[in-house]
Amino acid sequence: MKQFLSIFLVIFGFFYLNAQKHWQAPEKAKQLQNPLSETAETITKGQKIFQSLCVSCHGKYGTGNPVMLKTLNPPPANLSSPQVQQQTDGEIFWKITEGRGVMASYKNMLSEEDRWAVVKYIRKLGKTPSAMDKKIKTTKSSNEVESFAFSQLINAKTTFIRQTKGFGFGIQHRFGATKFDENMIQNFLGLDLASNIRFSFEIPVSKRLMFEIGRTRYGKFYDIGGKYLIFKQTTDEKYPVSIAFYENIAVTTENAPQYSAQATFADGRKFDYKFYHRLYYDTQLIVSRQFSNKLSAQVTAELVWRNLTPYATKPEEKAYVIAVPLSLRYKTGLKSAIDLEIMPNTHHKTMPISLAYEVASSGNHVFQITLTNSDRILSQNLFFNQTLRYPKDGFMLGFNLVRYF
Repeated sequence: MKQFLSIFLVIFGFFYLNAQKHWQAPEKAKQLQNPLSETAETITKGQKIFQSLCVSCHGKYGTGNPVMLKTLNPPPANLSSPQVQQQTDGEIFWKITEGRGVMASYKNMLSEEDRWAVVKYIRKLGKTPSAMDKKIKTTKSSNEVESFAFSQLINAKTTFIRQTKGFGFGIQHRFGATKFDENMIQNFLGLDLASNIRFSFEIPVSKRLMFEIGRTRYGKFYDIGGKYLIFKQTTDEKYPVSIAFYENIAVTTENAPQYSAQATFADGRKFDYKFYHRLYYDTQLIVSRQFSNKLSAQVTAELVWRNLTPYATKPEEKAYVIAVPLSLRYKTGLKSAIDLEIMPNTHHKTMPISLAYEVASSGNHVFQITLTNSDRILSQNLFFNQTLRYPKDGFMLGFNLVRYF
C-alpha cells in the first residue's frame, strides 16, 4: 500500500508540475492582433509599466528575479526566452490580462492599451540592441518616479495617484486602547474594545487628478476630497521631488449638541446652530521624495479647520490646527515595508505617532498592521482629540486595507 501511494504521489507530482509549466492560452486569444505600432513612445510606456509591476518577479531584464525563481511555483517565466518570444502577441496579452496563481490579473488594473504596450516591451527583451533601444535609453532619463506605492500611508495622504482606470476601495480600522498589564489578554490586545473604522472609495480621473469619498464611524463623518499632482519626481532630477495638493471637506452627521437658549458667540451675538457648523476642512500641500529603491520620505504642510469650536473653558481650544506630518517608508523586501508617521501640530494635547508593517503588497493591493496612539483616522477628527502617551497610556492596534479594481 505504501509503495502504491508513493508511486501515485510521484506520478501526480509529475503531471501537476508539468501542467504548471505549460500555460496555454485559448485559440481565440492567439489570434488577437496588437493594435499598437512599435514606436519609442509605446515601448517606453510598456517599459515604465513593466518596471513598476513586473520587475519584482520577472527581474529587470525579464530573465527572472533569482529569489522568486527559487520560491515561486510555477517560477516566473524567462520573458526573453524562445519559449515566450515564440508566442503570439495575443497569447502574451491574454496571460497578462487573466493572470495565474501568484501572478495577478491585470484586467481591471491596466487598460487594454497599457497591456498591449507591455507586450511590445516584452518583445524588446528578446531582441538585440537596436536604434529603438537607443531611443528608449534617451527617454528613460526623464522617467517619473513614484515615491510611494499607494495614495495613503497610515493616516497621512501621499503624492501617489493611481495611473489607471477603475477605482480603489479602502478600509482603515483602529481597535481600542490596551496596555501591557493583566487586562491585555482579557481584552485581546484591545480587539474586544470599542473601535473606529473608515470606508473610502478612490476614483482616479487622470494621471494628475483623483477624487475620494469616505465615511468614518467616530464623528459620523461623510467626506469628499480631491488630490492634484502638481509635478512628479523624475530620475534625471529635473523634478527632485513630487508635490501634490489635497483638499477634503467633511460633514458630521451626529445629533446637534444641546445649547442653552441664552448661548451667545464670543462677541455677544445670539448663537444659532446652522448646517455649516457641521463642516470641517482639511488642506494639505504634500512633498515627497524617493531617496533609493528602499527609502522614501514625505513632509506635509496641513491646515485643519472646523466651523464650530465646542464650548471649552480653556482658551487654547482653537477652531484650527496647523500640522507638519512627517512620513517614512522603508522597504524590507520585495513585498514588504515598514512605515512611520509622526505628526507634530499646534494642538496642545495631540501628537499622533503611528507605525505600520506592510505584510502583503502588490501592484493592486496592500495590507498593513498598524500600531498607533490614536483611534481617530480622518484628519478633521485626528488633530482635535487627545492622543495616548507612550507607554503610559498604552497603544492601539489596527489595520489598513487598500484594493484597486
